[in-house]
Amino acid sequence: MVTTVGTGFATAYSWIGSNADGRLEVFARGADGALHHIWQVTPDGDRDWSPWESLGGTLTGVPVVAPSARGSLHVFVHNGDDAALRYIRQGPGGDHGWTRWESLGGRTVGSPSVAQNDDGRLEVFVHSTGNEVQHIWQTEPEGGWSSWGTIEIDEVGDPAPAPNADGHLEVFTNGGGGEIEHAWQRPLINGWKVGRLLGGGSVADDPSVVQNDDGRLELFVRFSDNTVWHVWQTAASNGWTGKWESLGGSLAGVQAPARNRDGRLELFARGTDGTLQYTAQRPIGQGWTHWASLGGTLVGDPAVARNADAGLDVFARFADGSVQHTWETDPGDWSGWRSLGAP
Repeated sequence: MVTTVGTGFATAYSWIGSNADGRLEVFARGADGALHHIWQVTPDGDRDWSPWESLGGTLTGVPVVAPSARGSLHVFVHNGDDAALRYIRQGPGGDHGWTRWESLGGRTVGSPSVAQNDDGRLEVFVHSTGNEVQHIWQTEPEGGWSSWGTIEIDEVGDPAPAPNADGHLEVFTNGGGGEIEHAWQRPLINGWKVGRLLGGGSVADDPSVVQNDDGRLELFVRFSDNTVWHVWQTAASNGWTGKWESLGGSLAGVQAPARNRDGRLELFARGTDGTLQYTAQRPIGQGWTHWASLGGTLVGDPAVARNADAGLDVFARFADGSVQHTWETDPGDWSGWRSLGAP
């Protein structure tokens, strides 16, 4: 899920952002219901962090942060007062403070998802009160916003958008009844085409999607037996494999996929025992590793980002209300959990 669409992270972004100079920034709902943030002081070294600061607002659910075409961060939330989509953004270049909160309207349920179009315009997707996918987009990079549109696919959770290798967006949803539904942009006719991926009556959660090193999208979802299954494009911007394959596991929520330094995918999720679980692709054609535990006492789904040194960094909320993270010290080796305190 996380900071840069199309470069190997969960392409719906998440509550971790990456500044233009590589410093990570974390956004979370505080005990007062407002949006709080904390950021790396420098992008390297032991990664000292600032104190938590409030950006105000009232939100429910998880915020989602996306970088603009000019490098500033935009944060979108489901407003706790009127269920509208609201956002706040940094000034140009990310170094001129934050704007006031602005409302984009709409009637949203859950948390928004964001993707970046090929020309740099951000596009936001939400689960609407009518159990449809609604979306709104910038009319130009860093510019104003369109009116709301509807994509006619059913959903029972938060949508997961992603850019294909050719730049056009695709959005995936848990359609209910065990099916994953998806729709994709048709740029030449300025619309969306709706389709359906394989189901089987077992889908239990929202999907996660990420781009492989060769540009092919790969989709992950938890089934009702708490195992993870996946399906992938047979070629970049092309069709999909004919059946789901199981990665096993015993998981309790949505997965956070990312690409590591050598291009292989890794998948992180909260286990049914509350610990952080992960698995990784082996070399091409050799499947995936067994699930392993990185410990912790997670109460929500993890988020993964890439540090300035290209190592992965995984963040999670813990049972004591704190945000904690663990990062790769070398491929396959992890630092252990470090607390950033509670917002």
